[in-house]
Amino acid sequence: MTQTPTTSTRRRRIAGERRPATEQVAPPTKKPSAPKRPAEKVEKVEKAERARRAPAPARTEPTPEATPKRPVGRWQLTVLALVAAVAVTLAAGPIIPGVGIAAIRQNSEHDAVAAASRTAPAAAERAAAAILAYDYETLEADRDNAARFMTSDYRKEYLDTFGLVLDNAPEVKAVVEAQVRASGVIHADADRVDVLLFVNQTTTSTANEGEPQTALNRVRMTMEQQNGTWLVDGITSY
Repeated sequence: MTQTPTTSTRRRRIAGERRPATEQVAPPTKKPSAPKRPAEKVEKVEKAERARRAPAPARTEPTPEATPKRPVGRWQLTVLALVAAVAVTLAAGPIIPGVGIAAIRQNSEHDAVAAASRTAPAAAERAAAAILAYDYETLEADRDNAARFMTSDYRKEYLDTFGLVLDNAPEVKAVVEAQVRASGVIHADADRVDVLLFVNQTTTSTANEGEPQTALNRVRMTMEQQNGTWLVDGITSY
């Protein structure tokens, strides 16, 4: 069996039939391209856009280390010291006018009395050793030596009573020695102190056949401070 080769058979047109028009595909339409900008202008626009979109930088406060320090003047240090002193005073308690001055005066007086109590007894002991002793051979020198330990008022009283010694001591050849054994303060002010002295007076004279006789005396001396020096302003014996 033989096969007839297939061939494309062209259809004949019918009378009056038009040839079909071939379909034409319209070419794709192209969008109009934007006009090109110069490169420099594009770069400026992009830079401005980036700057607009970038977040604002955070505000930072200067650190103490970065801030330069101004030197503190002497007057500023003085003011700070006064402020500190006032703060301490206020913390200690309320301020009462006059109390601070009174306290300072009281402390000053207390110190003066304490100093008088320390120095007056020693001056009284030196004075007693000179005033309560004499030698019939040197009476005037002993008198003058004793007078220099006295105030002007008490010196007059002493010189009047010493006249009895001048009249009687040479006759009996009297020699009196004074030895202070102890002393103590009875009463003290800043410039006036009463001192009690325990004095041994040993007397040698022809009245007792030359035999020494010792008397244990208690003597109260009133000491007064004049120009920084303690002087005897009164003597009372017991």
